[in-house]
Amino acid sequence: MEVVVRAHKEATVVDLHGRLDSAARWNFKAIMKQCCLTEHDHLVINLQSLSFIDSAGLGFLVLAYVQFTGLQRKMSWVQPRGHVKALLDNLNIPSLVPIYATEQEAFESAVA
Repeated sequence: MEVVVRAHKEATVVDLHGRLDSAARWNFKAIMKQCCLTEHDHLVINLQSLSFIDSAGLGFLVLAYVQFTGLQRKMSWVQPRGHVKALLDNLNIPSLVPIYATEQEAFESAVA
């Protein structure tokens, strides 16, 4: 999995590319830990280029959400596609985690 962290004036955006599975856990956990320590109050996880997620990867994402929001900060997920979107929808994850169609919608939600 490749991860790109980029700054935006309203948030920090983390782009996930490839597969989020147990093999990617250490890289993902290290990046999330760093984001919890240093980044904006709003973290946007961009899932657009995530081609696969297994149960371990989903667990890592949910745990990151719980940890980040536990620090009284906001995390949003955006643009899940294909298999990833179907899995999130089937597990009713959007009722637990705010998921937006675009980054702009996620940015605007932090202001509302």
